[in-house]
Amino acid sequence: MVLLERLRQSEFLGRDFLVWLWFKSETNGGEFDLGELGRIELRFGRKIKLQAEGDRATETITCAGHAPHMKEARFALTVDKKVTEAEITLTIGKDLWSFVLDAKWMNFKSLKTPKVVQDKNDDPDGLFYEKIFLVEKAISVVDALYFSYVKLRLSPQWGNEERPQLIRWIREGR
Repeated sequence: MVLLERLRQSEFLGRDFLVWLWFKSETNGGEFDLGELGRIELRFGRKIKLQAEGDRATETITCAGHAPHMKEARFALTVDKKVTEAEITLTIGKDLWSFVLDAKWMNFKSLKTPKVVQDKNDDPDGLFYEKIFLVEKAISVVDALYFSYVKLRLSPQWGNEERPQLIRWIREGR
């Protein structure tokens, strides 16, 4: 029970992280510099799930489409809906991952890694280990992004610069 209470107290962090990630992916052209992990490109995909809790029930909307700015989803942010899931594409060099990131547990859903090709002369176990390496790489990138977000959120820069820019970006979604 204690774990569930802690989750309820801190679950806003995952939702706020996804909003910040969406904001940064649109305002930075999708590019992030993650130090040792290098430069990556992260874009929100064609599906975003948002939720609002009211007095009587939870209201959930799912926005899907090809529009680069997802106008309906951006508008939903202006009326206090929170991002609960987002389809994300991650590019590192020539490699491409796609997945859905869940805000509550920070789970990866439908993770697709770059294709792994096995040569006839390669070790058959190598295919498995290469796939695991690619899964871990995506997890490491999201961990690094989350670390950057929390570090920024705890710094004075959050209140002075980042939060006002984020709020302005949300308001522009109307």
